[in-house]
Amino acid sequence: MKRLIPLAIPALLLVLAVAGPADAQRPPRGMMRPLANPSALIAADIAFSRLAQDKGKAKAFAETATKEAEMFGPQRVPVAEWLKRNDDGAALKWQPHGAWISCDGSAGVTRGAWQSNTASGWYTTIWQQQKKGDYKWALDQGSATAKPVEAPDFLEGRIADCPARSAPPGAGAIPGGEGPPRGKRPPPGDGKDVPLPPLAGPIPALSAAAGADAKDGRSRDGTLAWRSVVLPDGARDFTVWLWKDGAMTPVIQTHADAAKAAG
Repeated sequence: MKRLIPLAIPALLLVLAVAGPADAQRPPRGMMRPLANPSALIAADIAFSRLAQDKGKAKAFAETATKEAEMFGPQRVPVAEWLKRNDDGAALKWQPHGAWISCDGSAGVTRGAWQSNTASGWYTTIWQQQKKGDYKWALDQGSATAKPVEAPDFLEGRIADCPARSAPPGAGAIPGGEGPPRGKRPPPGDGKDVPLPPLAGPIPALSAAAGADAKDGRSRDGTLAWRSVVLPDGARDFTVWLWKDGAMTPVIQTHADAAKAAG
């Protein structure tokens, strides 16, 4: 792997800087301004990997996980149970290659490459923003590959389009569509304390074999959604949708064979 981890954040910032002038323009009337920052997910992922190298993967996974975090072994299991089965002391490191995040920054996903001794493969990690604004991972999974996954020339950082804001009855259009007033950012969390709006757009209905274990997740604002499916034989399908150009667009679609599934 030629790309060094310290170059990851500057590379992503360079990509975002190229798109900066267009993103900085006032959004269309009735649309919110994005509150998200893909580089925050990249930074969290890199810190996660460094912690695994410095203190071991068991401590790193435990310290950076949400309370409901899940992994796969090969069936869906809580992170604590997965660590009991896989606390073999083997070295593990990884490098993010891209990040996709909701308009409000409440949830996102990173994807990249991992290495452990002579094994290697790809991974995806779902991140959820916490009350203090930091991120913890909620779902982690991957698969081994015959050859190491090569780093892209540029890290990809994408923010979901922001949905139109609804005006109170009789209030008419919201001038400027500038999103919540300063200091009124929607609170991050798991959505249990505040009713969630519907998804920004529909995603496909579940289509899986009988006996499959499927679970959907989403950002607070409904501009990012994901679905993890564990098939009866232990194989997995994983899809992430991002609200782009008026539709929930698939941005990540992976399949892990049962024999190669990791995490």
